[in-house]
Amino acid sequence: MDKGTLGGIIAGWSFVILAIALGGAGFGAYIDIPSLIIVVGGTLAVTAGQFEVNELKRMTPAIKVAFNEVKTESLPELVEKIIFYATEVKKHGVMHIEQKVMQENNPFLKEAFQLIVDGTKPEVLEPLLELKMEHMEKRHGIMIGLFGNMGGTAGSMGMIGTLVGLVAMLANLSDPAAVGPAMAVALITTMYGALIGTLFAGVIENKLARKNDIEITACEVIISGASMIAAEESIGNIKMKLNSILVELPE
Repeated sequence: MDKGTLGGIIAGWSFVILAIALGGAGFGAYIDIPSLIIVVGGTLAVTAGQFEVNELKRMTPAIKVAFNEVKTESLPELVEKIIFYATEVKKHGVMHIEQKVMQENNPFLKEAFQLIVDGTKPEVLEPLLELKMEHMEKRHGIMIGLFGNMGGTAGSMGMIGTLVGLVAMLANLSDPAAVGPAMAVALITTMYGALIGTLFAGVIENKLARKNDIEITACEVIISGASMIAAEESIGNIKMKLNSILVELPE
């Protein structure tokens, strides 16, 4: 479980609930079914209309990715592993690492070094891995965009609900009993849209984007290391280039 994602969402909603409790109006004043229908129903409907069915099916797995902690090596550990493989290949030959490669949990690392074991030339290996990375980034980008779109749509649906409530209020100014419920829809719908857009969709979007950046950086390190090993570059050159990548990364 990614404690940052879970803790951030829980803390955000907790502060809102605390503010409502301290406000003195009670929780009942903040519950409005028409507002929920406009925001939640409208957001889901618009999102379903803008994305393909197979993309929508990936929403639940994407949410799980945002809430689950990524169990992969840190970048320094990844660099150390690549240097280890490079050293083993130099000392004992490429077939010496085959069994270790088959046991790798990182699928991208496993595929990259399997290509090395198979004798793939560096001028072929690097474009293949870069193409795989590009397709992976596109898949991730669709989910990041989906939740970003959902957050924006929730805010827009909140504004639509506000207009609906204002029209109903203005149409019933002569009836004091109707003004209050209409005003409630106008104000609460905006709040619902902001909450869903910020404390759910926005958190998921940004967490997926951050995890994508980390994974893409790891893939770039793997591609660089694998290409140099396939080109039979010296261990010193491999160390220098991979360590320079780490220096360039923000702490």
